[in-house]
Order: sequence, then structure tokens, then C-alpha cells
Amino acid sequence: MYSSLLMILGALIVGYVIPIKHPAILASVRRLSSWMLYLILFLMGYGLAFIENLGQNIVQLFSQAATLVGLLLVFNLSALYFVGRYLAMPKAEPQHRKSNSKLAMFKEPLVLIALLVVGLLAGISYQKNLPAQSVLAEYALIILIFCIGIELRSAGISLRQLVLNRRGLIIALVVVASSLPAGALTAYLFDLPLNIGLAMSSGFGWYSLSGALLSKATTPLIGSTAFFADLSRELITLLLIPSLMQRSPAATIGYAGATAMDFSLPMLQRAGGNQLVPAAIASGFILSLLCPVMILLLVNLA
Repeated sequence: MYSSLLMILGALIVGYVIPIKHPAILASVRRLSSWMLYLILFLMGYGLAFIENLGQNIVQLFSQAATLVGLLLVFNLSALYFVGRYLAMPKAEPQHRKSNSKLAMFKEPLVLIALLVVGLLAGISYQKNLPAQSVLAEYALIILIFCIGIELRSAGISLRQLVLNRRGLIIALVVVASSLPAGALTAYLFDLPLNIGLAMSSGFGWYSLSGALLSKATTPLIGSTAFFADLSRELITLLLIPSLMQRSPAATIGYAGATAMDFSLPMLQRAGGNQLVPAAIASGFILSLLCPVMILLLVNLA
């Protein structure tokens, strides 16, 4: 039962211990990571086509995702806002720089959704399992995790530096602690196993990884639910950052989840200033490390 868990965590660890600094090699790793993600999402969508009562299950998918998104929004922001009052966070000092195009920010999520839909339509049209489909998905996931390990290492920040960032560590732990009740309540409302609900709430906004892991470990329906829940979290983060940063920097950084160290970081920096960057990177990095570990451990609980 734990063989896949050990294989995937092993790929993450092996990737993390490989120090790669050459820009061209890192660019190739990121491209390979993107290709594997595209393949996994296509296969995830393809697998959805073979679920019984597809129409009814699609409605359930979006109902579960919307419920989880709403609960995470309430639980995370409430806990982070409360804790943030006692963290003595630096005051937000907006950096007045030209913003990136909103269309460019939403381009990648829209491409990933399109790949999922294309996979679903292909499955509905073809109505046959692809040759070695499950094996292909497993190897693509392992390669993706390996590449992620390399990319995390390339951030150039030691684990000691990150763990010693008190604000970032506390924010990350509050996100974890406030996400699990949201997952448990979602599981209760939709009559899902408790461990599956907890696993779905442990993506922390990393939609590309949470969806792939849960689709492989459970079903394409559960994986797609996690994908849309974490994708929605990232999109909501983009909308919240400008206004929420002035009220609670801790809540803004925490709700960004794992993306606080990469995708959301430029906006967090512009809205809050350079003094908040270390806490954002630390929080995002810690959540990125916890995401695959927690998901895989939770789905294997019986």
C-alpha cells in the first residue's frame, strides 16, 4: 500500500538533493515539469469520462470543490487574521510598480483547465482506455515530483533558514491547522471518507500537484475536485492581495498558500513591500514541502 508513497517521496527527495544552478538546465527542468503536468491533466480528464453517471458526478465535483473553497476561505482567513494580530508583522508598504497584465496571470490556469476538458472530451469520444494509461500517469507523476524537488532546491534557501523564519513558520502551521477542519467538514457534508476530505484540503493552493496526486491515489473525480479547489484558491488570492494586504499581511501571505514563494510572490511584494518577502518565501516553501507528504500519508490511512 505504501510502495507508491515511498516512490513518490523518494523522487521528491532525490530531486531536492541534486544541486543544479545552470540556468539552461533549470529551464529544461521547468519545461519537462510543465509537459508532465499537461500530460497528467489530460489523463485526469480522460479518466473522468469513464465515471458512471458522469453528469451527476460532474455536478458533485463542482459542489464539493465550491464547498471546500468556501470553507477554506473562512477557516484560513479567520485563523490567520487572529494570529496575525500577535505576530508583529512589518507594516505593508506598497511598491508602486507597473502590474503585470491580468490576462497573462490567468493564462496558465485557463490552459490547464482547457487540457482537463480536452481530456474529458477525448475520453467521451473514444470510449476506450488508452494503452498503459495508468502506467503512463504514474511515471509522469514521478518525473513531475522529481522536477519539483530540483526546482525547490534551486530556490537557493536552506531549510534551516526557512524554519528559523518565525513568522513564515507560524503562518504555514496556521494554514495547515485551519485547513484540516475545512476538509473534515467537506467530507462530512458529502459523505466522503474523513482521510480523503483531509487530503483534499492539504493542497494549500498547489493545484498542479494536489490534483495529480489525488487522481493517482484515489479517483479522477477526487483529483479533479482538489484541482479545482486549489485553482480557485490561487485565483481568489490574486483578487484579494491588493485589499487584504493593508488589513492583514499574515492573512494575505497565508491564504496564498504554497504559491507565496513563486506565483503570488511578485504581487505580494508589490502590495506589501520587500520586508514581507522572507516570511512569504518561508511560508510558501514549507507548505510546498508539506503538501505531497500530507496528501500521500492521509490517502493511505485506513
